[in-house]
Amino acid sequence: MAGGGRARRYWRRCAAAGAIQAEVVYTSARGDARRFAAGAGSRLVVAVGGDGTANEVVNGLLDTAAVARPRLAVLQCGTGSDWQRTVPGPRRPDETAAWLAGDHWRPIDVGRLESTAGRRHFLNAADVGIGAAVVRRAERGVPALGGTVNFLAAAVVSLLRYRNTWVRMALDGGPPATMRIRTIAVANGVYFGGGMRIAPQARPDDGAFEVVVIGDVSRWLGLRSLPLLYRGTHGRLAQVRFVSARRLLIEADPPVGIEADGELAGETPATFEIIPGALEILAGP
Repeated sequence: MAGGGRARRYWRRCAAAGAIQAEVVYTSARGDARRFAAGAGSRLVVAVGGDGTANEVVNGLLDTAAVARPRLAVLQCGTGSDWQRTVPGPRRPDETAAWLAGDHWRPIDVGRLESTAGRRHFLNAADVGIGAAVVRRAERGVPALGGTVNFLAAAVVSLLRYRNTWVRMALDGGPPATMRIRTIAVANGVYFGGGMRIAPQARPDDGAFEVVVIGDVSRWLGLRSLPLLYRGTHGRLAQVRFVSARRLLIEADPPVGIEADGELAGETPATFEIIPGALEILAGP
């Protein structure tokens, strides 16, 4: 039902447009996609939905020890669909059969997160701070309006209400630094939040996260700077810095909320670690 049912309708058009040899399973509750993917064995798994669907599938694929690297294809048609902005898939249903029959594979890194909610993996991006508040509000949005509108509305309300918080962050085993932040994005992909170009230099196959620290930004500056996030030019702000890291630890007192791939993922303390080349993904020609 991703994207208010858009995913189901899109897949039906894909199947009608070309001969696709696949076992099709439909999810009916949270956790189904993870369970189905975990039982797929060595087969190619195609995730049809949004970032949350892809997140569940990735977790299912990595839940079990595999002899070969798991293979994944992502057809995104959900609310946010930010991963497809970094690694595009087919745009039209009649392109899907040929795409799935292709041989354009690319090794992709995956993030591993440990928080108060336990251990999980993420494909695109996670963040500590305002992101969890934005996700909560976006989930209550109107699917028909699309991911960009829902996330933008949720971001505006959250910017008006969210209070910046003190955290301690340690990168790659180094000493912790204390700072007051609005959010810390841990990015494998370039986009999050329904089209925000949060990490312009992120590469999902370089063995490292792009960590984006948005510091003690005021409510007014946060609102005025939203267009910069969508353009990827927020680095011009003095309160924003970028750093590459393979592992980071974030602590806070009181605890701070976390989201991963648009899904709520517990609270701090949290450890993020990159797993280089964890998946083979069908990336297209």
